[in-house]
Amino acid sequence: MKKQIFIALSVLLLLSFTVLAYAEEPQIKLGGDILIRGFWFDNVDQSGSSPTFLPVQTPSQAFYTTEARLTVDAKVSDNLKGFMELETAFGGDPYSGEYYWGEYSYNAKPPADLLFRQLWIQYTGSGLLGIPSGMKVGHQLLTLGEKQFLNHERFGDDAIVLFIQPTKELFLAALTGKLAEGSLYSGPDDLDIYTILGTYKLDKDNTLGINYSYIGDSYIDLKLSNLGVHANGLIAGALTYAAEFDWQFGNTRLSHDDSTDKYNFKGYGFMAKAGYKIDPVNLRASFAWGSGDSDGLHDKDIDEFQVTMDSDNQYPETRFVHYTQIYERTVSTSALGQILGQGVVRGTGIANTVYYNLGVDLMAMKDLGLSLDGFLLRAAKTLTDGGQNKSIGVEVDFKGSYKLAKNLTYFVEAGFFDPGKYYSTGIYDGMDKETVTQLIHGLNLSF
Repeated sequence: MKKQIFIALSVLLLLSFTVLAYAEEPQIKLGGDILIRGFWFDNVDQSGSSPTFLPVQTPSQAFYTTEARLTVDAKVSDNLKGFMELETAFGGDPYSGEYYWGEYSYNAKPPADLLFRQLWIQYTGSGLLGIPSGMKVGHQLLTLGEKQFLNHERFGDDAIVLFIQPTKELFLAALTGKLAEGSLYSGPDDLDIYTILGTYKLDKDNTLGINYSYIGDSYIDLKLSNLGVHANGLIAGALTYAAEFDWQFGNTRLSHDDSTDKYNFKGYGFMAKAGYKIDPVNLRASFAWGSGDSDGLHDKDIDEFQVTMDSDNQYPETRFVHYTQIYERTVSTSALGQILGQGVVRGTGIANTVYYNLGVDLMAMKDLGLSLDGFLLRAAKTLTDGGQNKSIGVEVDFKGSYKLAKNLTYFVEAGFFDPGKYYSTGIYDGMDKETVTQLIHGLNLSF
């Protein structure tokens, strides 16, 4: 029924456009970037056929990668455009963004295919009753609010987005997306998302927003709803802020042949951050809490905050940084029950995680930028009968960048993660945890 409603809305919106795209001289803009990076990891188990991604003593790993993107921005008319972005993929892997140096030796081409990261058409017009409106259809990067629940800006999804702007301040949109396609000619095993959202600009610097998402998969009777509210802005030209709260409800079975009662979603997530700029210094602080589960689903409630972000098919060199450079990007996190990404142990956002963060940015020179962040990390919940400590650990991250020339930047990123007793108690009882070190440096050329 939801699909039929969305098709009807799409046709209605298309017919309501009063500004049509006629044959005009297209404006084609080409662009892209080349990113070359060197990586060094120490004390994280991510090699071999069965990596655990745990902070244990391992030999260090070092390698170089190259990532390239090519974009074509085609403006056919004032209200019609298409966008294509090609990105390198190691051996044709859709979860890869780069290739590794020396994979084939002795005068050989690198195993770098080019796959579409974005491929969409956008059409806008005066819309219903003269209201500006439009649609964006194809493979696109999707995020919601402050990106705590849904963040698919790395590789994107196939989606249809319809939007209107009744006033200069108010923006409304609805989307349907295909998160996963099961059997091509069978609908019940698809993972689909339906979202409605609205944002309102209080003024040019401050915005409020609300969104509701329904993710369904009839194969396991998945019916997850996420209601999110968020805000961000700038006060007095110096104080920046952002916040988001998400509340989840609905139910699911844990497998297709599960004959037991359904499990109820009861997770929630909260994030708040602020920054104060005293040129050339910017002081920052942030806090986040993603709910967890302490009884192993014995009460039929899924209390852990569900997120849809990265996949374990992605390696840390592919992932974007969400908040820490190492925890939730490189090592196994404290999330224990992620339904939307079964088997995911990394890239789980703030699921079952509490963090406290203090940071500082320094624009030391016109072309030199530095930043330093400290994180205190704890598990929101641990199993009551497991004897596991909530202390995930402490992480310190450094970033530095220097503009060598126009469009050419050299950068360094370094992280140190000192794991807490979470990684030596409970399910990790007796494990000899070690401090994880991660260093990345490279060159980025944009054009």
